This record gives sequence, structure tokens and C-alpha cells, in this order.
Amino acid sequence: MTGFSVRACRDGDAAAVTELINAILAAGGGHGGHVVAEIEDVLRHEVKDLAADTRVVTDAAGGLVGVALVPVPPEGGDRVELIGGVHPGRRGAGIGRELLAWQLERAAARHAEVAPGDVWQASVVAGVADAPAIRLYERLGFTVVRYFLEMAAPVTPPPVVPAVDGLRITPYHTGLERAVYAVHSAAFRELWGHQVRDLAAWTALTVRSEAFRPELSRVAFAGDDIVGYVLSYDGGPGRLSIGQVGTAASWRRRGVASALLAEVLGAAGRSGCTTAALDADTGNPTGAAGIYAKAGFVIEQHIVVYHKPVPPAVDVHGGHRRGPS
Repeated sequence: MTGFSVRACRDGDAAAVTELINAILAAGGGHGGHVVAEIEDVLRHEVKDLAADTRVVTDAAGGLVGVALVPVPPEGGDRVELIGGVHPGRRGAGIGRELLAWQLERAAARHAEVAPGDVWQASVVAGVADAPAIRLYERLGFTVVRYFLEMAAPVTPPPVVPAVDGLRITPYHTGLERAVYAVHSAAFRELWGHQVRDLAAWTALTVRSEAFRPELSRVAFAGDDIVGYVLSYDGGPGRLSIGQVGTAASWRRRGVASALLAEVLGAAGRSGCTTAALDADTGNPTGAAGIYAKAGFVIEQHIVVYHKPVPPAVDVHGGHRRGPS
């Protein structure tokens, strides 16, 4: 990488990393919408060691042109979500290939330390229109495993909240985390790609995140029991990011998610947001994408997920959950 410098991420880099990842996503046809607090959560709670598991590439002026993060999966997890990429204006110099090769090597090293007897998958994503990223992934042996939709909905005029017999919906408030976590764990247990986190790890990335918007999140009760929830986050100027939507199995197909989403969209509009966005797995057996479409969400972008087994030793020479190179 002639003319560039490489170092580990350090305190104070989150804002520049966020800006870079959003630029990469926009060039690939996506909206971006990541906020600094979200990247700080990754660096604080998912990356084990900044010095060992992160790299940034800077130009002569010190500006970030590339980034690579290697989060460690939660205990018992099997998927390493490689995060990073290269600024669209700096592609073609081999930076992305070298960063991704480094990420694979770090993933292999962490695998050997943490779970050498298990099979891990390295995971990267790209917008389906991002041909350079897709070429790189396929050249390094990644294969397609899943498709997702990025969807968005206007929040004005406020939608009518459908009535559901026996249901009471309230804003999220402190003290509900353990009960919401229990519903979430049960709802997501069998879904593709879900990795189990304990309560402390889950709350750190959700309801205790600085990006979390409790006043724009909703919880559905049947009596004293929580049977559904929507957790929302800052998605950038005028935009709300809906991170998790779940319904207890015994209450599915009764309109719980639709009622919760309508409540959230209405609250978002009243708060000054113009758009709410979320991701949907096209293969989700609960039919989530259809529920979102009925709630007013339309497709902004198609996302493809690639996997490659993490071997005991990586010998490629050549990131990326949310920003391909």
C-alpha cells in the first residue's frame, strides 16, 4: 500500500470510521445511516482488543481511507462478522484485498484461541449492485449464503394503530430489559444467523447503547406478560433505525408486530423524524418482510451475505459486515 500508513484503531477514531463506512455503503447503493454511537458499541463491546483486532489505513494527510475490524463472536457463536472497507475514491489500489486478507488471518488466530474445535464462518456483506466488493469476495473464496432487504417507511402521516384484543402497548422503560431479553431470545433462537449473547452482552448493544431511543421503542403486554417489542435507535438526521422486532410464539399471526410498528412510526413522526428503516431477512420463516411491507416499508436496497469457513491457518494474500471494500 505505497503512500499509505496502517495502524490500529484508537480512541477518537469512531467518528471517522462511521463516516467512512457510510460513504462505502452509499457508493454501493445503500443509505448508510450508521451513527458514531453504533460504531463505538462495536469497538467497545464486540472487538476484543483494538490493537490486535483492528486496522485503519490513512493517507498522507492522516485521513482514513480504509478500515478493518474483527469482532469476536459471543461464546458459543460461530460467525465472525468482518466489518470494514475502503473509501470509494481509493479503490483499485489493492487496499481492500490486503485488509480482507488480514481480517481472515486475525479471525483464524482468534478461532485458534477461543474455539479451535468448532467450525467458524467469516461473514461479509455487500449491496447487490456493489460489483467491486462482490468480485473481491468471490475471488477470495466467499460464497453467497443469504439475502436481506434494507427497507424504509415514511412516518407521516401517522399510521392508524390496528387494535389487537388483549394487547396493551407502552413505551420501553428501564427495568424491562430482562423480560424483553427473554422474549427476544425465544423469538430469535431458531432464526438464521442468530448468535446467543448473555443478558449483559445483549443489553450493552441494545437498550444500554447510546444510540438507543427508548421513547421511540414499544413493548406489548398481555396482562403482565411481555409478548412483543420493537427496539429503535438513532439512524442519523431525520431517520429512525428499527433494530429488533419480536413477538412471542403464542401471539404470532395476531397483528402484534403490525400494531407495535404503527405505534413506533407514529411516535417517530411526532418526534421530528421523517423516515424509519429496518433490515429484513428474505428467508425469515415468520414472513417478516411481508409484515413490514404491510406496515408501509418499501425496499431501498438488496443485500447479499457471503460466508467462508475460517481455517486453522489462513494463507491467502489478498471488511465488511456493513461496508465492503
